[in-house]
Amino acid sequence: MPQLIGYILTLDALFTWGIASLVYKFSLGKIDSKPSLLFRLIFVSCSTFLLSLLFGTFSFIFLLSSQNLTEYLIACLISGFSVTIGDLLYFISLEKIDVSRAFPLTQLSLIFVYPFAFILFGDVLKFSILLGGFLILLSAFFLSSKDKSINQEALSEQSEKEGKNLILGVLFAIGAAFLWGLSIVSFNYVTEFISNDVFTTNFVRVFFGAILFLIIGIFHKDFYSGFSKVNRKKIKYFIFVGIAGALSLGLADTLFYKAVEINGLVLTSTFTANTPMVQQIFSILILKEKFRRRFIVAVGLIIVGNYIILIP
Repeated sequence: MPQLIGYILTLDALFTWGIASLVYKFSLGKIDSKPSLLFRLIFVSCSTFLLSLLFGTFSFIFLLSSQNLTEYLIACLISGFSVTIGDLLYFISLEKIDVSRAFPLTQLSLIFVYPFAFILFGDVLKFSILLGGFLILLSAFFLSSKDKSINQEALSEQSEKEGKNLILGVLFAIGAAFLWGLSIVSFNYVTEFISNDVFTTNFVRVFFGAILFLIIGIFHKDFYSGFSKVNRKKIKYFIFVGIAGALSLGLADTLFYKAVEINGLVLTSTFTANTPMVQQIFSILILKEKFRRRFIVAVGLIIVGNYIILIP
């Protein structure tokens, strides 16, 4: 029964992440990535603080030894900085390539999570999980790969520009994957060895990330442009990004880490690699993005991958 609850929490998280990615892509077509990210962090800080007041507690922080407190704060800093910088890279990636390409690539974070989960937390890397995870990641490559040009010889200036954007978009997405993997590992270290209060810890790390970008905004005014008079007519798009962030980085991340407590980091992280499939379906239905035939192959790989993972 507890394992089933972990699966349900994971499903809730991946559906929320998938839907939030569509909101980001839609809104970033109207507003810039830097001010939208800061606006989002402010929303997420408020929502995670409310969740920590309702379901968490701050009292454990004052009961920690000086060594544990130092480790706790450092791990939260690493997690907060890496997730927010990773989000910035992901937002930039969305400005250059389709969300149906960018988001699947971020699931490469599994490659970084697996070894750390084994070394730091003693999670068992079963062959079935590794094989299933590989098939699911392979499906992500199918979803994110470039379409073949009908006329390979007729490369216009526009197509060359799109090619450069594709390369940059892919690189930014992979960078986001690395930083998100680092964030997951450092967050799990806190809840595994220091405190199991995911609600309070999520607020602390997000708050650190918000402080980082508030400071950066002092030297780069474009981070604060979301609050300028010029962007008042676009305020609804900033609010959309803020709400999506509160549900994604605020609520869904918390559900994910609660699932990790139940089913372990390796199994839970592997299941979240299914998020691109959910996101791909929504992209086709809602954003009217192009349906690719390789989508069918990706579905088959994901079905087989999940079946292998669930083998006793």
